[in-house]
Amino acid sequence: MAGIDKAAIGFSIAIVAIGVAFAMYGDAAQNAGPSVSAPVVSNTTPEPVMDEPEPTPEKPTKAGWERATSVQDPGIGHEEHQLAVLLAPSENTYSGTLLYDASENIQLVSLRGPIGDDEKPSKIWTPDGETRFELTLVEPNNAKGEWEFSGNALAVHTFYTNTFVVDYKILDLTETEPMVMEIEDEMHVEETHDEEPAGPMTHTVDMPTGTSVPGCEETNECYIPANITINAGDTVEFVNSDTAAHTVTGGSPADGPSGVFDSSLVMGGASYSFTFEDAGSYDYFCMVHPWMVGSVTVN
Repeated sequence: MAGIDKAAIGFSIAIVAIGVAFAMYGDAAQNAGPSVSAPVVSNTTPEPVMDEPEPTPEKPTKAGWERATSVQDPGIGHEEHQLAVLLAPSENTYSGTLLYDASENIQLVSLRGPIGDDEKPSKIWTPDGETRFELTLVEPNNAKGEWEFSGNALAVHTFYTNTFVVDYKILDLTETEPMVMEIEDEMHVEETHDEEPAGPMTHTVDMPTGTSVPGCEETNECYIPANITINAGDTVEFVNSDTAAHTVTGGSPADGPSGVFDSSLVMGGASYSFTFEDAGSYDYFCMVHPWMVGSVTVN
């Protein structure tokens, strides 16, 4: 009986110890309070928002001035440059004072020529590698000013590919005509009139006076006729009745020269002929005045 009492007493002591342990665990949990998570700090710095550049405002036109817009420079080696022709290449020598106001800094250009192979100036400009001009290029480092010039052509220029506009006036403009070349041109015209076509036909396309400035494209009369139909084997003679020089270049201003035919510069009073042997349609334009376009259809 005494053994049973000892066992019961031991079992009761174990139950009490377990209860005390659970009570102590509960108190510790209450004293600890609710768990708190540490805030997460991001190391990523937001990228700044960059404002888009505002477009360059269009240059307002100066009242009473003429405006020219640049095109790709047709000179060999100048394909990445822009050129605005103010006085087109001519046999006449121009002189006067240029007042200019451009949309960006420009260079001033005058040409003398065409020059002979025996002349070796320091700077040359040529659209075809054969017709050569002495180039004068002045860097005024400004977009507006004035310049006293002399030469057979006048233009403004940049070394960039983006187009620019220039408003300009030419004061005291004079033109000096070369007497010797004028006589030679008259003799050439007389000889042409005396010749009679033999075999295949010869057709004439005229480059009229005033086509060196825009406007003729509005009536499609930069070349007259602008569109002509001929037979294979026929010849077309392009006669320059203007005082400025022009080209008759196969292709289009948008796509450039096609390589089928190219007159290079045809001076005032001169002409260029090409015989069309193959049937097809042939577009052409003036490299100096890209608004001048025409076409020949060959049956």
